[in-house]
Amino acid sequence: MNNDFEITFFSDSKYEEITAEITYKDQILCQLNKDKGPDNIEIEFFSDARVLAEQDKMKFSLSSFLQIIAEATEELKIS
Repeated sequence: MNNDFEITFFSDSKYEEITAEITYKDQILCQLNKDKGPDNIEIEFFSDARVLAEQDKMKFSLSSFLQIIAEATEELKIS
């Protein structure tokens, strides 16, 4: 797995249930919530990204991203 990704679980006042935030190199990518149930998890992408240095640009493998999304989804389902 790409170690530049991180999952943080927390309670967001916008949602009734716990949420998962996925970051890449400390930049927030998206947030997942399960307010509509564990089989209907929603994802919200954040477009207000800060500017990263060229060596830290927001480019990563699709398989790594899908893997971190799957991991966050599974953890949300059981929390």
